[in-house]
Amino acid sequence: MLFQNELLKNHTTFKIGGYVKFFSKPKSLKELVYVVKLSKDKNLRIIPISNGSDIIFPDYELNAIVIKLDELKGININDDIVEIFSGEGLPKLAIYLENYGLSGFEHLYGIPGKIGGAVCKNAGAYGVEIKNLLLKAFVVNWEGELIELNSSELNLRYRESDLLKYGILYKAVFKLKKDNPENIRKRREEFSEIRKKTQPYGIPTAGCMFKNPNGNSAGKLIESVGLKGYRIGDIKISEKHANFFINLGDGKAEDVLKLMEIAKKRVYEEYGIVLEEEVVIIR
Repeated sequence: MLFQNELLKNHTTFKIGGYVKFFSKPKSLKELVYVVKLSKDKNLRIIPISNGSDIIFPDYELNAIVIKLDELKGININDDIVEIFSGEGLPKLAIYLENYGLSGFEHLYGIPGKIGGAVCKNAGAYGVEIKNLLLKAFVVNWEGELIELNSSELNLRYRESDLLKYGILYKAVFKLKKDNPENIRKRREEFSEIRKKTQPYGIPTAGCMFKNPNGNSAGKLIESVGLKGYRIGDIKISEKHANFFINLGDGKAEDVLKLMEIAKKRVYEEYGIVLEEEVVIIR
């Protein structure tokens, strides 16, 4: 349950990151509570992740504990109310709930994340965000206690929330819409095809690097300043969608940060728009 000197690049979709002093993958509420309390007693910085997408770890060793939530599994359905544990992945969920005639998660099908990260970042696509579905969250707070929070208490907003002010997500409860499974499947497949045509697929990325500014697309802005395909080391701005950076094999966090700064500088000089990071940068 508790490991030492774990290589973080093995636990992120971007395949980037150095070693962390301690690492844990709790499989139950009891184990999650134990690790949080232990970390508090040892005065360790806690960094929770679920699938390891949407995050940039540094190349150097972190004196912290990374708690990966992907072993916390479970889905309980009661009519249109669904309880989902933080380690369940969005693609699997979309298909599973589709078979029960429950709509909402088909919009999120192509996001390579899990419920823990999806709630924390208010994941969204094609007109649906987590905040449109979420009723309440069960969170292990920083004292190691399980607390229940209403959706409104999390202050869910564009790719952000206040979840980590409270603690780590254990499970969440959603209210979905009933629909014919075939209708849901068609929407899911349509959204999936759009993603495959417009975004890099099946290669190491961290997802969207920047939030879309109001009325603009971060990808189109970066493309318009001539940075599609621009590369530093083994990190390249995707030629398919410029808001995605690709790890060509041996990418380093320092090169990601340099490339992000170049993109921000060029866009600001050309348009006066400040790009805001969507990815979480751990330092």
